[in-house]
Formats: sequence, C-alpha cells, structure tokens
Amino acid sequence: MLNLIYALVIIVATSLEAVAGLDGGVIIKPLLDLAGAHDAATININRSVAVFVMCCVS
Repeated sequence: MLNLIYALVIIVATSLEAVAGLDGGVIIKPLLDLAGAHDAATININRSVAVFVMCCVS
C-alpha cells in the first residue's frame, strides 16, 4: 500500500512539474513526510531520483 501511495504522489508531482512548471520536489517532500513511513534522508533520495528521472524524460 505504501508503494502505491509513493507512486501516486510522484506521478502527480512530476506531471504537475511537466505541465505547469511547478517544482516536483517541493510537492513530493511534504506529501511523503505526511505519510510518515521513512526518515528525511530516504525521502530526499526518493525525491531526487524522481525529479532526475522526470528531467531526463522531458
């Protein structure tokens, strides 16, 4: 279930980043902090990888 939440948050954030130019990392970090399953370092790594992949795709 946690993987589904992470996937949905990252997909929505990177879609908003691509469409509206919003910073996806700013959206991802607080929402994953809200889930409360991981520490800040793990969330930052996940956020960085998600934003990097989105930059490569676009």
